[in-house]
Amino acid sequence: MKILIVKIGAIGDVVMALPMVKQIKKKHPESHVTWLCGKSVVDLLRQFKEIDELLVINEVRLVSGSLPQRLTEMARIWKKLLFKKFDMQLYFYYSNLYKILLLPASFGEIRRFNKNPKNRINPVPARHHSAAYLATFEQLDGSFQLEMDYPTFNFHNPEFIQWKAALGSKKAAVLSCGGAKNFLRSDDLRRWPIDRYVTLGEKLIEAGFHLILSGAPSDSWVSEHFQHLSFENKIGQLDLKNFISFLSVCDVLITHDSGPLHLADLANCPVVGIFGPTNPSDFRSLQPRSVHLWGGENLSCRPCYDGRMYANCSKSICLETISVDAVFASVQNVMSNINQPTTDVG
Repeated sequence: MKILIVKIGAIGDVVMALPMVKQIKKKHPESHVTWLCGKSVVDLLRQFKEIDELLVINEVRLVSGSLPQRLTEMARIWKKLLFKKFDMQLYFYYSNLYKILLLPASFGEIRRFNKNPKNRINPVPARHHSAAYLATFEQLDGSFQLEMDYPTFNFHNPEFIQWKAALGSKKAAVLSCGGAKNFLRSDDLRRWPIDRYVTLGEKLIEAGFHLILSGAPSDSWVSEHFQHLSFENKIGQLDLKNFISFLSVCDVLITHDSGPLHLADLANCPVVGIFGPTNPSDFRSLQPRSVHLWGGENLSCRPCYDGRMYANCSKSICLETISVDAVFASVQNVMSNINQPTTDVG
């Protein structure tokens, strides 16, 4: 069976689709899985043996480039797909934007997210997003039970093991304060205020943690807020595969609803997840030791994310109800191996 997955990005969404790939290979061990993906995630997807082939597109050029750049990207993918036949297409967008890329290929069956509410095999509020990918592949409606397990991440950097050994008994706490954006948009409403992260960093250092800041090169603005503290700066220093390998030797990641939260699952690194506009049940870490706080318990507008858009909110009041002390206590609980459900705050 030849299967084409169409999921260009973003990082968190791509990670949440990975349990489906494991299910595909479990159900069809001899299948050939091709994934049409963006440049931003290709380095990540190369680490999974369940994916047999990657078709890579420059998503920035395709979506926001000049007309010649867009046409060039389309022509390049068309050439690779010309006369190819697939038994199944798994298309994970409501929009038909990327359908034009698939015109030269033929498909026996198409399974997809559908914006028609009558099609119930779609992301469902308060159900983890990974289940939507699994249900779409399996064409399941009503009750079902499937394992939401990630395939094995195959890259390891031995330098990070040596780095952790040099810390001795110190615990490594990673703060990912930026992110919450991709090539299409920036979702500032998902970010816990930077001053809260700074105060949390102070408390972590005082408690004996080794503090690390992480993020993409575009998150370099974060570090200036921490200049008065002693921390290790990994912002812009690690590609996706090395970031996951680095997290695998760290003790905890503290972040809001963003790509690093999901990448930590591939590293088996527990997360203290900070949520506001989005429901943690949809996007939480699947690592069993992870803890999540959901701000704005008394706000009628929570959650305001409908799967595609956020409310027109100028200030994320829900996230501001989550105190530094509450997050710090959650870190301590993770260190004590105390498993807790999602905590409502405010």
